[in-house]
Amino acid sequence: MPDMVTLGLWLLVVILAFTAWRRNPEHLAQGLRLGLDQLVMMLPRIFMAILMAGFAGTLLPTGPIAQLIGPESGFKGLLIATLTGAMVPAGPMVSFPIILVLQDAGAGLPQLVAFLTSWSVIACHRVLMFEFPLMGWRFVANRMLSSLILPFVAGGLTMIAVKLFHITVHMPHTPTP
Repeated sequence: MPDMVTLGLWLLVVILAFTAWRRNPEHLAQGLRLGLDQLVMMLPRIFMAILMAGFAGTLLPTGPIAQLIGPESGFKGLLIATLTGAMVPAGPMVSFPIILVLQDAGAGLPQLVAFLTSWSVIACHRVLMFEFPLMGWRFVANRMLSSLILPFVAGGLTMIAVKLFHITVHMPHTPTP
């Protein structure tokens, strides 16, 4: 049984396809071609990312991960997760499987939130490849100074929420007990 998000996405696709067809049947054909082109381009990447996550999940030692960025690692774990997230030179096809592998290896929810926030906001590879050459050092310095705290704020707020509300999160691929 598909979840509500999947059903919602399918409903949105049907509505958009119907709207495109009503405006001009050629729009429907053009939208289908563009969508299939994207599917052909993304499918190998998704397949490889899932395989990578599977292999990494079996090879990654759970003890050190839980010790470094586990639920009890506190601020030190947030710092390690933030630095690691900032250094991952990849897009979502690699980063999200890494997050799933880290979660399965014992990483804490606040640390995963800090990792993802850091990967999204700091991303050193993006700074070096795009921001610095295009925007200059002054822009990069201002953006980095204003952004560096965000992973700690997000992870810290998650840490507070977990403790206050006794939140337990089960990732979608993880069977609930």
